[in-house]
Amino acid sequence: MKRVVLVAVLACIAYGELPGPEQAAVDKISADSLRTNLSYIASDELEGRGTPSRGLDLAAEYIADQFRRAGLEPAVNGSYFQLAKFDQAAVSMEGFHLALTSGSQEINLPREQVRVRSLDGLELSRSPVVRLPGNGAIPPIAGRIVAGDERIYGSEISLNELQARKPALILIVGRNRPARRSAASETPILEEADGDHAPVINVRNSEAAALLGAGGDLTVSLHLAKPVLKEAVLRNVVGILRGSDSGLRDQYLLLTAHYDHLGKTSRGIFNGANDDGSGTVSVIEIARALGTLNPHPKRSILFMTVFGEEEGLLGSYYYTHHPLVPLKDTIADVNLEQMGRTDDQSDREGEPANRRIAEFGFTGPSYSDLPEIMGEAAKSEGVNIYKRKDADDYFARSDNYTFAQYGVIAHTLAVAFEFPDYHEPGDKWQKIDYANMAVVDRGIAAGILRLANEPDVPKWSNAKGAAIYRDAGR
Repeated sequence: MKRVVLVAVLACIAYGELPGPEQAAVDKISADSLRTNLSYIASDELEGRGTPSRGLDLAAEYIADQFRRAGLEPAVNGSYFQLAKFDQAAVSMEGFHLALTSGSQEINLPREQVRVRSLDGLELSRSPVVRLPGNGAIPPIAGRIVAGDERIYGSEISLNELQARKPALILIVGRNRPARRSAASETPILEEADGDHAPVINVRNSEAAALLGAGGDLTVSLHLAKPVLKEAVLRNVVGILRGSDSGLRDQYLLLTAHYDHLGKTSRGIFNGANDDGSGTVSVIEIARALGTLNPHPKRSILFMTVFGEEEGLLGSYYYTHHPLVPLKDTIADVNLEQMGRTDDQSDREGEPANRRIAEFGFTGPSYSDLPEIMGEAAKSEGVNIYKRKDADDYFARSDNYTFAQYGVIAHTLAVAFEFPDYHEPGDKWQKIDYANMAVVDRGIAAGILRLANEPDVPKWSNAKGAAIYRDAGR
């Protein structure tokens, strides 16, 4: 009898099917359960889950309760909450003045072309500026004011590298672009309270960009009023499904989504049902299903929903700065975004929208073999992978990006990369295709099981775009 069971299991593996107990667990993923959870997460009561807000706090409590019901262990000293202290600053542009000077040339920057991130007031008069090199090694810059080309230093990875070198002020200079916001850029900013980040000023002015590239001495004069600070305590919600294999349980797989959205304005409530309530309830639902397995998968799985993605990936950055398990033991992060809408807007100009039924796509699919691994596993549930020609361009647009910066294999997957009502009040829970979301979530769950149980772990590829992340893990 044992030989017959073993042969049956090997046959399941060979043909890409799940063994019976795993299939029974995956089959528990329910459209009705997804609808119940999302109709609350994206309800008007939660007022768009802005960061920070009462609605975000209500969502965190609800998610923690669902993790508890799923049988996940609390990940933080008996709690499901990783607490993060932030300072919220209302930057004041009253009396703002910024000028760059080189030789006899002085450029006064209008506030329309400036975006400020600072928890401090600043007063400078013809202070020397270190020009950052266009290539090669960065010189010692601790305590110095630095200025760099936006094309080279404007990415999050480059900014993080600069911040680690402890400059006094960072100026990122690019050419003119139409401003999305008003000149004042007075939208409140959030910074980790103990983060010790240098102020960052983004300048979009072609004359300033030319001055930066011209060489010679460069100085800056600046008046920035001290902002009003308010403390905010934010929460990542984290539960663990502890691995069953003594040799693998200390390796971790992350399944993540962001549970915040844009809050409410005079235009209405931005409920964020698809972005990213759908990813949040998918994490809950997959946790609920896999939590029924006995024994658990071999590796441990962290199920986590993070705050502040819409404000600049804040929750996932906080986690990577304060990991609950070693990042070196984290084999991958699978991040879920926009799982519920099938009305995908095409990536090719002039092509009509596609219906994404029983399929999903990865960001940065050429960067590692994780998409191939999960794609093969998802076929057992009748779910396929599709590819956008510009999918690599989306890699840096969600929380997977923060993990990748630390060398962790990390991708975001979505049903629809672009959909009607994106970042609009019309993104409501009534527009979600719950039956399709349940099918897709079963395919994802099959992929998670494959990653959690196979001896080999995902690997970065040799693709040019993957090099910076591959090297970060060395």
